[in-house]
Amino acid sequence: MVLYEKAITLHFLKHLGTIHKGEKNMPIAYEEVNNLARLPFKFFKRSNYVPKAPTHWHTGIEIDYLVSGEDFKVVIADQTHHYNSGDIWAIDRTQIHAATGHKNRSYYVMGLIIDNIFLEKEYTSSKNWRIKMDHISRDTASYRQLRKNLITIAELVDQPISDSIRFLILSEFFQMIALIDSEYTEKTAVTTPPNQSLADTVITYIANNSSTNITAQSIAEHFRISQVTLNKELSQVTKLPLGKYLKQVRLMHARYLLLSTNYSVAYIANYCGFSSAKV
Repeated sequence: MVLYEKAITLHFLKHLGTIHKGEKNMPIAYEEVNNLARLPFKFFKRSNYVPKAPTHWHTGIEIDYLVSGEDFKVVIADQTHHYNSGDIWAIDRTQIHAATGHKNRSYYVMGLIIDNIFLEKEYTSSKNWRIKMDHISRDTASYRQLRKNLITIAELVDQPISDSIRFLILSEFFQMIALIDSEYTEKTAVTTPPNQSLADTVITYIANNSSTNITAQSIAEHFRISQVTLNKELSQVTKLPLGKYLKQVRLMHARYLLLSTNYSVAYIANYCGFSSAKV
């Protein structure tokens, strides 16, 4: 395959934006989320570190709080967001995302990934959520409450999880869920795909094979299902047709490589499965 770097650069900058280069590639991955014991979420906090989270996805909603640090870059569904100390944001279900920070700065971030099965069972209306939380105002009561919930959970999970501590944690967690529902979601008429497991399998297959010459047609043939049916099922999960989702995965992977490696644009385009300079 012969690709012309100048042409690719123009097209890639149009789709990927201006980004920096750094360290070596890690592939797109599905993150298997392990809940805290007897709790319906995974909680994490990392201080004094430089974020280098490669492109990945998971089924649960993620809520993040940048306690300290400046210009924390998070790419979510092909859009780059810049966060600073005090910012809170969300990553919706199955959204492809990655995070990077300046190598000469340290960051302290905490957050949680909500167990999707638990959420949809216990809070049925959450199936229709579309999370809308980006650069939320710090002058609102809802921001202060959300920040308090996250900080309190962070303090509580450091203790041995007795029954009383668990209930205190769940109290903060359920307050967060109700707050997200009332303040930070759009309600959509989403129906459950007739074969959710197939959609998840296809998403994993695309993540593992996006750098090869797969196409929407070859994916449908691989799973022995019509492209029309597969496109309908997948779009209910990803909100994108199969072909556009495949392209987004490749663009996200290319964005990450441009951000985290010193590879040439031509090499990255080729590596990510683009067959033409015209992306």
